[in-house]
Amino acid sequence: MSIKILLLGNLQSCALLQAKLNYEEIVIVGTVSNENSVLDEINRTSPDLILISDTSPMALRSCQQIYLLRPRSVPIMVSDIDDVALMQKVMQSGVHYILSAKLEPLILISELKGIYNNEVNRILAIENENTSSNKSKVILIFGPKDGVGKSTLAVNLAVKLAQNKNKVAVLDFDFQFGDISAIFGAESKKTVLELIQEQGNPNIDTIRQFLSLHISGVNFLPSPNNPEYSDSVSRTQAEKIISALRVYYDYVIVDCVAMFNEFTATYIDCASTILFMTTKDIPALRNAKKALTVINAFTGLDKVKLVIAKDIDGEIKDKDIANVLSIPVWHKIPYEDKAAINAANQGIPLVTEYPRSRISQEIALIASKLDGGVYESEEKKPQKWGFWQPKGE
Repeated sequence: MSIKILLLGNLQSCALLQAKLNYEEIVIVGTVSNENSVLDEINRTSPDLILISDTSPMALRSCQQIYLLRPRSVPIMVSDIDDVALMQKVMQSGVHYILSAKLEPLILISELKGIYNNEVNRILAIENENTSSNKSKVILIFGPKDGVGKSTLAVNLAVKLAQNKNKVAVLDFDFQFGDISAIFGAESKKTVLELIQEQGNPNIDTIRQFLSLHISGVNFLPSPNNPEYSDSVSRTQAEKIISALRVYYDYVIVDCVAMFNEFTATYIDCASTILFMTTKDIPALRNAKKALTVINAFTGLDKVKLVIAKDIDGEIKDKDIANVLSIPVWHKIPYEDKAAINAANQGIPLVTEYPRSRISQEIALIASKLDGGVYESEEKKPQKWGFWQPKGE
């Protein structure tokens, strides 16, 4: 992959900048110092990035032309600006990236590669939204209590969505004690830790090299193999991974820790849908009430769907839960631990090993609700399609 760069500014500063960019993945396609020639030079060379090496009025006028008329070429200011008013003028001209001119060559190149990858993902995401209004969804599996089956739902929901010809990726973002790999029955040396250690600015191509593939067609990114490395992943890196994958996959399912921190706040913000899981007992509902209050203050409850886990008939009714939590019950997963535990011990997704179990049928129905497919009971359908009637069949 080569990044095409056009240099903009006076000839001396451009020459100094070009000397720093002597790197095999960087291609300098030209130098321009006249604002009247900027658009013509962009048309001729089609640069990915445009590096502006001075803050003269000419340069700022050129930046404005680029921003308005050539939005696919990203302007980047490479200059040490210590004046607040000048900084505002630069930003108003359409420059969203400002790098210090004092950066060492390798650091400068790394920053440019990161910006390039982010912008490619952003443009692809915009194009994807325009061509597919109901895809590219990020589904967060969240709840304030461990042990309610969040990981089980994440894995089995992914398998059912994949069976309906969707491209699905699962991210195990419980960095200490994630068990997505175990439920899939896989051991991988490539985890999110190895990804961020080798790729400071991950893009879709590099991320896919670290994804494991399950026989169902689901890709998944395991959590670190050792919990002591959980702090090695930053919130920004996790967000970049989600942003990159949502461009390519129809569904990105995020399984995370049962607590609020800067990571979960980011996941909540990124999510298209939040499957909020709780059980029916009073302590769990109290915690659910607190958690939903936080989510409501942060982003509102419009994208939250309440899922009751390990549901058994009892004194607490759905309408009581809805009144207490101020949100209706969207779906219920029955209490059937034996099948879930047996499947987990064998390292086989529940919907594959026990497709006729009540849990599997309810997870299939959840997948159908999310994807708009046609659900059909396994008991009524002799074919081996599972619970899905494939679209168009």
